Amino acid sequence: MAERIGIVIKKESDRYAQVVTDRKGACGGCQSTPHGCRSCLSNAKMESHVANPVGAEPGDLVKIHLSTENLYLGAAIFYLIPIIGLLMGAFIGAWASAAYGLTGAVAIIGSAAAGLAIGFSVVMLLDRTAGIRRRIMPTITDVLKSNVDMPNSKGASCCG
Repeated sequence: MAERIGIVIKKESDRYAQVVTDRKGACGGCQSTPHGCRSCLSNAKMESHVANPVGAEPGDLVKIHLSTENLYLGAAIFYLIPIIGLLMGAFIGAWASAAYGLTGAVAIIGSAAAGLAIGFSVVMLLDRTAGIRRRIMPTITDVLKSNVDMPNSKGASCCG
C-alpha cells in the first residue's frame, strides 16, 4: 500500500483534485556522500491528479492512498507493454527477413521500432480508458488538517 501526504492545490470538480507532494528519492534519505545523494538534495514537488471522495478543499493537508495491486498494475501497463511490443516487433522482423530475404539487421531494427511505437500507442489508449484510469488513480482517504499554508515553488518542504 502506497500512502503519501500532500496539500490540495486545486479542486477540479466534486470528484477530483490536484495535490502536491514531496517527490521521494529512491534512497529514502541516505548519506552516501558527505552532502547526500542527488535525490536527497532535491526538493522537487510532484503534482498529481487524484480522486477526491472526501471533498477536500484547496489548502487541506490530505492523505493519499494507492493500493499495491493497482500500483503494480499501473507499472506493468506503463513499462511492460512497450517492451512486449518491442520484442514482438523484433521477432516479426527476424521472421520477415528470413521469409522474404531482407537484410536481417534492417528488418529487425525497423520492426522493433514499429513494435515499440505500437506498444506506446496501446499504453496511451489504455490511459484514456475510464475504467483503467479510475483503477490506477490515487485516492484522497483523509483530510489531516484544513487550510494549511500552500507550499512555495522554491523548494520548502510541504508534506514532511
